[in-house]
Amino acid sequence: MNAVQLTELAREGSAESSGELVTALTDLFLRAGEDERDRVSLIFGDVVLRVLDRLQVDARTGMSEKICVEAGAPKDLLKALAADEDIGVAKPVLERNRTLADDELAEVAGTVSGAHLSLICKRQGLKPVLTRVIAQRGDPAILCQMLGNAGAAIGADSFDLLVARARKDSDLQNALCEREDLPEAAAQRLVPFLSKEQAQRIRELNANPTLVKAIAERTKNEVEIQLREFQGAKSKTATLIDGAIDGSVPIDVAAGAFADKERAFDLGQLLARRVGWPENVVVPLVYREDEQPLFFLCRLSGVSDEAYMKIARMRGKRMRLSSAAASESSRKYAALPLEEAVASFKAMAKKLKLPVAPPGA
Repeated sequence: MNAVQLTELAREGSAESSGELVTALTDLFLRAGEDERDRVSLIFGDVVLRVLDRLQVDARTGMSEKICVEAGAPKDLLKALAADEDIGVAKPVLERNRTLADDELAEVAGTVSGAHLSLICKRQGLKPVLTRVIAQRGDPAILCQMLGNAGAAIGADSFDLLVARARKDSDLQNALCEREDLPEAAAQRLVPFLSKEQAQRIRELNANPTLVKAIAERTKNEVEIQLREFQGAKSKTATLIDGAIDGSVPIDVAAGAFADKERAFDLGQLLARRVGWPENVVVPLVYREDEQPLFFLCRLSGVSDEAYMKIARMRGKRMRLSSAAASESSRKYAALPLEEAVASFKAMAKKLKLPVAPPGA
């Protein structure tokens, strides 16, 4: 009996008889030897696709279970089963089949329900052609599921789309923050959507260097804008210092901005607030010839070696020191251990009768 005769037989019969015929053809395909499987597969796929919509769910499910992992199974039939509106029929193919390529699965993903997309998101090694479709069609829960799949390769354009969709969705924002492959451009677009708490947590964990850098750059830009637009307005300077104290602004960003703008008084205020000493004691230390006390205060305040280089350049310019002297000052600061700074700070505090508890103590 040839393919035409088999098709006519299936068409003429009832749903039940068609199911029996398809079951027989499925078994024939599964028993076919390697030398005849391709020929049988063509007949099998052609006949079944013609009557697939007439088969009962149980028959479609049984066939899907049987052929989902079979080499040589008709791809058009596999795609039809993967896209079946009944998730029980689609599940075996979406979960276990490895013969359908990602571009073929992308065709399926473009038409199916969220339940189908959820199953696709669990597959390993998803390629950009497929994740692009999911990024376009998935709801937020599905997008988070895809982002949580570490083996899913996501293209730069898809990351941009995901960031746009995450504008008001904190769960999706958090899922994006977990991606180690988040492109720099996408990270820069994502940062403005993050809450202060999210940004602070990302800085503290320091698990995503790209995102940490984007947050630092945005914070720095915001500080520079504040300094430029308000030209040192007292209220804005106080807000910036408050942010550095409560952790919403990295102290390096604030200290570096003050140093770049040669705002020695504001830098002194910042350090005074950080160590709990009066401003009239700390501010004069910024331009004091003996730089050791400034070393101690900056180290205890958490000023990095890189940020201190800016302070050293500010001192050098104001005090007319050579570039070599500024470089030597930066070198000495970099060599200062925190433990030595703490001990010296306590000795200074006792001598001046000031609070002796260093920051964080």
